Amino acid sequence: MFRRIWALVRKETKSHFDSPVAYVLLIVWLVTVSYFFFRAAFIMKEASLRPLFEILPWLLLFFVPAVTMRSLAAEKKDGTLEVLLTQPISEVEVIAGKLMTNVIFVFIALALTLPIPIGLSLGGRLDLGMLAGEYLGAGFLIVGLVSVGLFASSLSRNQTVSFIIGLFLTFILIATGLEFVLMAIPFSLTGIVRQISALAHFDSMIRGVISLSDIVYFIALTVIFSTLSYFGLRQDRESRASARYKSLRLGTILIIIVSVLGSLIGTAIGTRVDLTDGRLFSLSGGTLKILQGVPDMVTIKLYSSRQLPTETQGALRDIKDKVLDYQAAGRGRVKAIFKSPKDNQKGQQEIQEAGVQLVQFNVIRQDETQIKKGFLGLTVEYQDKRETIPFVNQTDNLEYQLSRMIMKLTDEKREKIAFLEGHSQPDMASIGSNSGAQDRYDMWKAGLREQYEIIDLRIEKKKGVPSDIGTVIIAGPTTDAVGYELKALKEHLGRGGSILALIDGVTVNQQMMSAEVNENNFMEFVADYGFQVKPHILFDMKSNQMISAGGQGNYFSLPYPFWMKVGPASDDAIVRDIRAVTIPWAQPVTGKRSKPLLSTSNFAGVQTKDLNIMPDPEMNVDERDLDERVVAASRQLKGGGRMIVVGDSDFLKDTFVSAPESGNIVFGQNAVDWLAQDSSLTEIRSKTRQGRALVFPSERVRDLVRYLNLIGVPLMVAIVGGVRLSGRRKLTRKVFGRE
Repeated sequence: MFRRIWALVRKETKSHFDSPVAYVLLIVWLVTVSYFFFRAAFIMKEASLRPLFEILPWLLLFFVPAVTMRSLAAEKKDGTLEVLLTQPISEVEVIAGKLMTNVIFVFIALALTLPIPIGLSLGGRLDLGMLAGEYLGAGFLIVGLVSVGLFASSLSRNQTVSFIIGLFLTFILIATGLEFVLMAIPFSLTGIVRQISALAHFDSMIRGVISLSDIVYFIALTVIFSTLSYFGLRQDRESRASARYKSLRLGTILIIIVSVLGSLIGTAIGTRVDLTDGRLFSLSGGTLKILQGVPDMVTIKLYSSRQLPTETQGALRDIKDKVLDYQAAGRGRVKAIFKSPKDNQKGQQEIQEAGVQLVQFNVIRQDETQIKKGFLGLTVEYQDKRETIPFVNQTDNLEYQLSRMIMKLTDEKREKIAFLEGHSQPDMASIGSNSGAQDRYDMWKAGLREQYEIIDLRIEKKKGVPSDIGTVIIAGPTTDAVGYELKALKEHLGRGGSILALIDGVTVNQQMMSAEVNENNFMEFVADYGFQVKPHILFDMKSNQMISAGGQGNYFSLPYPFWMKVGPASDDAIVRDIRAVTIPWAQPVTGKRSKPLLSTSNFAGVQTKDLNIMPDPEMNVDERDLDERVVAASRQLKGGGRMIVVGDSDFLKDTFVSAPESGNIVFGQNAVDWLAQDSSLTEIRSKTRQGRALVFPSERVRDLVRYLNLIGVPLMVAIVGGVRLSGRRKLTRKVFGRE
């Protein structure tokens, strides 16, 4: 059987590539994919293929029907289908062969996009696991949509009609997952309709998580439409009144029912594989360590409305999977409970007692806005204590929140972290100034308070640093420390304590866009431990943030090299999974005995004198002076003490930690964890999904990657097609005869 199918596949594939239509389709496909991808990718500046796979279903919407429309329609029109079926080959084998042929062709089209990630890797580190999930998800989507296109081709002898039918059916499968379509149907049916959509299952897979429910869905989709294609072939050869036709119809219905039931069972099982780098969607080693130390039963309760809006359905599934992961990893010490209280007084009282927030959703249905009330919250209970997430509005950091709450409930002892006071200049009333005002670290402190006891420390003469303080944070000092203070800090390090020093070699007034040397003896203090912080300002010509400039209604964006996006300089746990940290007006940190943590790209320069931080779109620098520069480093001291020095104090202030996809607060909390010698949450926190910076070595390389994909690969296809078609044309003109 397989030999006959493979013979048909080879014949059909050869037929595909003997026609110029195949090469035209591939060229149009490649140009369209490359155009839309690079237009989005170079704006986002992220080393990810997400923009490509977000538009892929819509490109396949046209591409797949164009490939499959002639598969059976042309055979019927030319009368070759009857000839084919007179051969020792069955209808099942014909359908299987046609399906495999078209899948191979579309797979070739997909494989021709591989130069895009290869080129992209020149500008950033791709998540190879997620990339594998994206291509695997695309593969399943292609097989499913090809089966739909094959069914459409079986319905008509006209290729154009087959194309339109295939386009319509594919659009339904994709569009049923879109919000504007779901708005037009009753609210109670939106969850069911969304599960029918191929787009919903594809979106889940391109995250890098391969779920059994998604695989079973695409298998069921392929089986259903392949069965319908088989039915379409057979029904033309059977009498409607015959017993064989009735058996054929009954068998087709049963296969469809079994496929649907199989898909539903697969959804209920929920088994999945996390392919992402760092296993973003799986429990980390830190969580497993926390769960192993749980002394008694912990109960996680998920409260969810029975009818949630479609935009939260995907989040609900992720939350349930995560909670079940905790239960499995807890090995009897973690219990998961899913609750959906009724929408009545008793139900509302239950969620109020749990601390879960009842929120209003504005839902547009049938040309009107409806207000629906609902809830999606979590509680973690241990003995007589409870922690609550009133409303889960995102799942990116859900593992961190759950593990943090479990640790907080079960850990009786909390280490003290002290912010050193008394060495900051007055607030300069300008966002981004090195004011040292502690209220500028509100968001960072709030995160630390979840795990530690945060206090302010003013060192008094003859008292030193209290022995119950584990870590001292020196944030942006602008005045000298007196001798007894420095002595106390050294004694603190000598007995195994830790220090996080955020040292500004230069103070910046953002309002005046001016900078001046910050003279204080804290730079001498860290120098005693092998860290050199110089009063210079770093800038990065490639990896930096965009800022708005202009005035009087005429604003524009331009790159600001002094707000650098720095990345990990080592594989240390503090920075291992951090993608980027935005550090403004930083100073270089050097030291032979220290371990680099954060560094710039290879295109960073340094201003040593005549400091000028004004935005300048035509900033001229000598490329020979550009190099990688370290801005943060750590050191394990003799006696057990630890120290981290960062050449900036602004990056952990609220202005910068609140930036989208910022790794600033993650680095700040990881640094404190390492200094406190408590790494349980470090690995979990670092797993929060952040964008990977896309920085090409030069504009020439960037343009080369773009145009090789936009022009080079299509041109290669055109050349291959031209050579093959030219060879066939010569072969047809060749005169054969007997000698």
